[in-house]
Parts: sequence; C-alpha cells; structure tokens
Amino acid sequence: MSRLPGKRLSRRLPAALAGAAAVVALTAGSALFGAGTAAADPEAPAEFTVPIEINVPTDLAALIGQAAAISPEATAALNQLIGTAAADQIASAFDLPDFGVTTPASFMYPAPTVGCGLDGQMATVTLATAQSGPNFPLPPWVEDNQLRFQALPAYIGIPETSELSVAWINTSTFKGGIVPLDESFGDVPLMSTVVDTGDGKVLAAMFGKVDYTDGKSCIVLPTVGSFDA
Repeated sequence: MSRLPGKRLSRRLPAALAGAAAVVALTAGSALFGAGTAAADPEAPAEFTVPIEINVPTDLAALIGQAAAISPEATAALNQLIGTAAADQIASAFDLPDFGVTTPASFMYPAPTVGCGLDGQMATVTLATAQSGPNFPLPPWVEDNQLRFQALPAYIGIPETSELSVAWINTSTFKGGIVPLDESFGDVPLMSTVVDTGDGKVLAAMFGKVDYTDGKSCIVLPTVGSFDA
C-alpha cells in the first residue's frame, strides 16, 4: 500500500502542530483523511488518535494551527483574541454590561471649599472627577453612555450628610439635568452618582455642601468640566 505524502510531512511537524492538524483533518474531511482513503496506517504517530466526538470548528482549529506555524507571538495574540470574543459572548448571554476598563477624568480645577480645612484653616478644596463607561466587572460599575461623578473633599472627617449635586448637559443631544450625588455605603455618603447622560460631549458643574460628624460643614463652590460619555 502506498503512503500518502501528507503523512510523511506531518511527522516532521512539532507535536503540538501535528495535533492541531489532526483536529482540522477530522472535522473538515481534508485530503489527508478524506473519503475513499484506505484504513489508517498502523505506523501513524499517537498524536493522530483524536476522539471523533470532539467538535472543534474547522475555521478556528485551522486558525490555531496557522498561528502556531507562524510564531509564539502569533499564538499569544490569537489566544487574547479568542478570550475577548468569549468575554463578549458571556456578557451577551447573561445580559451583562459591556466589559471594559476606564479611569476617572478630573474637572478643570479643584472646587474652592469653605467652612472647613486642615490645621484650623477655614478653607480647602474639593477634587471632582467623572468616569465614563464601560467599566466592568471592576468597580465602580459604569455602563456605556454613562458618567459616574465623584467628589473628594480635602478634609479629614466622616461625612454625615451630602447635599452635593451635578448639573450636566449633553451638547450632542441637548439633554441635561441636575442630580444629587446620593450614593452611600450604609449611612455614610460616598459623594458620587451614576448618570445616564447618553453618548456625546457632556459639560458638567459640581457644587453643594457636605456636613461632617464633627460638626463641620464644607461648602463646595462650583467647578466645571467637559467629558466624553
């Protein structure tokens, strides 16, 4: 019985690539083991024995084999691509927010803050940020077309109540509003909130007051910023 040329070539491939080639052959019905071929050569390497019930998409198996033949870097890039696709499928199946990572963006300047301060001073500043989505699954969770506003007063104390607010307007849709920063952890104000701003450029101003358990009140004068939602 004559040998198929492809078998001699496959035995010279690295073991990992030979295994991938076998999966492609079994699932695609390729020329190596196509219809009409005689019984398998008893001298074929063990790597060619793959359970027929394994169902690997032919195009994906071929892509894996192609990447392995190019370089380890190509294989790493393909693994990352497959992982991203799997994450998107999981998010879609469970109706989860889009996966992503973002970082907070600062308002144009720290907000002047009066009524409290360090070392007996009666003035300080409040930092203000806005974080766009998608930011998931790491907290804080922010979805696409949203902004999470956060105030960070430069005053050491335990906040008791927060009357901070954000006024915003989407310059692409001309929608806007004034919303309180009313998120909390138990009874402790977090001085933050998530706003469904919609897609577009968002102008925002943060202002208000924070009362602390030590009796101090920090009055936060307005600061403004421009953000992409």
